[in-house]
Amino acid sequence: MMKKLTTLSFPLFLLNMIFCGFSMSAQQTLYTEEFNYPQGELPPGWVIDADQPPEWDVNVSQIAGGTAPELYMGYGFQVGLSRLVSAPIDIDGHDKLALRYKQYLINYAADAGEIIGLDVTFDDGATWQPLWESLLGLMNIPQDEYVYYFNAPAGATEMKFAFRYDGNNNFINGWAIDDIVVEAVIDNDLVARKITGNNTPNIGAEATYTVTVENGGALSQNDYTVKLLNENGDVVASVAGEPIDFAEKIDYTLRFTPGNADLGGHTFIAKVESTDDAVLANNETSDFHVSVQYQDTEDIQIGDPNSTFATNDTPYDFFYKHSLTQTLYNAADITATQESINGLEYRAYFDNDTEDVAIQIYLGETTQSDMSTDWVAPSSFTLVYDGMVDFQKGLNNIYIPFNTTYEYTGDNLVVYANKSYPEQVLWVGFINTPDQNTPYSRVVYGDDQPYDAMNTPAGFPRWTSPNITLFFSSGELAVTANEINTNAVSVYPNPANAEVTLTKNQEISLEAVTIYDVTGRLIDSVDLNKMGQSKTIDISQLQSGIYFLRIKGENAILTKQLVKK
Repeated sequence: MMKKLTTLSFPLFLLNMIFCGFSMSAQQTLYTEEFNYPQGELPPGWVIDADQPPEWDVNVSQIAGGTAPELYMGYGFQVGLSRLVSAPIDIDGHDKLALRYKQYLINYAADAGEIIGLDVTFDDGATWQPLWESLLGLMNIPQDEYVYYFNAPAGATEMKFAFRYDGNNNFINGWAIDDIVVEAVIDNDLVARKITGNNTPNIGAEATYTVTVENGGALSQNDYTVKLLNENGDVVASVAGEPIDFAEKIDYTLRFTPGNADLGGHTFIAKVESTDDAVLANNETSDFHVSVQYQDTEDIQIGDPNSTFATNDTPYDFFYKHSLTQTLYNAADITATQESINGLEYRAYFDNDTEDVAIQIYLGETTQSDMSTDWVAPSSFTLVYDGMVDFQKGLNNIYIPFNTTYEYTGDNLVVYANKSYPEQVLWVGFINTPDQNTPYSRVVYGDDQPYDAMNTPAGFPRWTSPNITLFFSSGELAVTANEINTNAVSVYPNPANAEVTLTKNQEISLEAVTIYDVTGRLIDSVDLNKMGQSKTIDISQLQSGIYFLRIKGENAILTKQLVKK
């Protein structure tokens, strides 16, 4: 399935997924600007068109991703529509163009409806065509290179572009631009722009993924394939491309139904393939993280789904090295029909990939109705996760699979989060739902040393609650035609401490067993080709937690869950 796109406007939070890390070569470079001028100046021929001109000028910084100096707009008290307009660019003889540049916008934690954008004109500003525009909102535009393709009108010999800001620029911290290039495009260049879809699909349930493809080449294309691939390079789904013209975008829907062997974490990319494509560096999207759930998993979302309120201290504060947070979720909002919680998900924005963050999560229940005066005593809580979490650049869903399931009994649920990271991370925001009347969270943070979660310091209340998705499941696996019957192999003891034994209950041929953790990371592989009736495997070196054993037979796979004590 496909859908043709005609709009030029994109939500700000999608920018990090739409324009990430592209490089392109072209037949001819028509214009470059690296802003190598004295601080405080503008390039020759550039002007600010505004009743109240904001403070655009060359700065010695290099936060856009290039080298110093760069173009920069700081915050001020100017209000209204403004455009920073480039010098004229000679495009005589060229009608299919690309504009690329490096950019980083540091936002401010307040919003009055400001609009930002990038415009082009071919009649010296009498009319402007938006290449990109968006509500400013509350989040940053991440540091990256951004690319736009566009047609010049027939007979046009000159163009200008302009960075637009419409509103009060006191609601911004800074906007940095560098390394602008205008090019005449090459003939054949298909671009995989982004991938979106279900990042927590259930076994046996069809999941859909939308892949946006753009034609960045001068010639129309009709012989190409759009693919969805996993971390091993296996094709999960594919679809034949439709005819696509220059600067046109098409959304393709790809479908994937996970089986038992897919249980756990995966990394997908989308790829566009064509034998004529001359630029391969932009044929793949950035990573899209997927965690396949059990067949019977229910996901319960708590919090205002339309909230864009982002805060840096609940559930994890990255301004400081260490933080503790408790958030209370009312029992009335937890409507699952099952009792076992085996994972949770936040939504968070990060300016950069932040990996190997030490996280502990405890769950508990209480009749306490808010967090205004004290923590909920953690002595009876269950430690459900203790490990490292990776936070991906941009706005993403952050799924955390539990090492230990939690049996929910029906009271108000408390999520207790303990975080340590050796350095400060700026420009982080977790989507929260604010409540002016009731503090549902309690926090404490500092740089001195990690917190002992069982000995809570004083802390203070917060009138925000992280938006959260809870995953409930009894751990049911499906039985499908290409998988070994679930009773064909036994795994015992389970839970296990030092060793686990696989026993064949049927006359079947087994080849190997691979051990994965809950994130889908390969831990070990054991050859079963010479296995008799049983095989004992040493697991003494594994950390405590949940693992998946994928047992491969001839043209068949069986997945078993293993709990390491």
